[in-house]
Amino acid sequence: MHLQPDNLVHAASNAFNVKNLPPRIAEFALLRGLGYSFREIAQQLDVSPQAVSLMLSRYRQSAKALGGTAELQGLSARAVHALELHGIRTRSEGRSKGVLALINQQRNCGRKTREEIADWLGEGHAASEG
Repeated sequence: MHLQPDNLVHAASNAFNVKNLPPRIAEFALLRGLGYSFREIAQQLDVSPQAVSLMLSRYRQSAKALGGTAELQGLSARAVHALELHGIRTRSEGRSKGVLALINQQRNCGRKTREEIADWLGEGHAASEG
């Protein structure tokens, strides 16, 4: 099977409201919404079925965590999840709770996620120091 963007895909992107998602997640979510299996998506996008499952799971978690919080929109699913672990939904909460120090202690929070959160807070230089 070879998946091609066509009128159905464009119509589905509108129906599934994936316009504001990062492109890679939008691609996964759109294909899943069209009924493709994890295996079919994985074969087409050259990733493992587990990667598809994990990406979509993280997206669902971050979408749930957003719950209308506009400040978190635009962050990756990993960054939203890292913030959610500490109950942070706004920049002011992140600053007052010292989120950069908290996520530096998280074992599974990578450098890119820390840098993304630091940039989101407006403290981009702080991530490289930690």
